[in-house]
Amino acid sequence: MTVVRLLLLLPLLLATSCASLDPGPPPVDIVALSEVIADLQLAQSITTEIPVAVRDSMQAVYHESVLAEHGLTRRSFDSLLWIVRQEPQWIDTVYSRAGELIARKMVE
Repeated sequence: MTVVRLLLLLPLLLATSCASLDPGPPPVDIVALSEVIADLQLAQSITTEIPVAVRDSMQAVYHESVLAEHGLTRRSFDSLLWIVRQEPQWIDTVYSRAGELIARKMVE
């Protein structure tokens, strides 16, 4: 019985040992996407100072403005994020870089 289980598990073990852990380069520009996300986060932080009654509409205005500055639409931005979210390493890189950019801008 143990030999049968081992023979059944052997192909699975071989398949996982051959799997590549490196996802390769992302199909989108990570640097540009990080800059967009950093600018969106900064714009959102500005809206925390706005009264609640108009906050949602102002967030939408800032969001659209930042995307337009970077030559993106909401749909194209969402598509880029969808692609990057498929691989944890890519999304981690994007948000880590965005955090670094925000920190630098806050110092300036």
